[in-house]
Amino acid sequence: MVSKQFSFRLSDEVVEWLEGLQLEGESLNQTAQRILTKSAGLSTEPLSTSVDIKSLVKQEVEASLGEVRSQLEELRGKSIAR
Repeated sequence: MVSKQFSFRLSDEVVEWLEGLQLEGESLNQTAQRILTKSAGLSTEPLSTSVDIKSLVKQEVEASLGEVRSQLEELRGKSIAR
């Protein structure tokens, strides 16, 4: 996504207002960006891939376990045949 930088001055009253809206660990610039983006009706939530990653890891683990189970069954069969 292409973005453009903006620079402008704000009065002390606006800066104090923004400071009152700051989230923990958020800079004034980030607060202003979040407020402006939200007021434009656009999403301010960061994209999260943790659910997708968990799903992929789960699939890989299940696939690996399936292979191990198959190998164990094969070894059991050979052991019983002896």
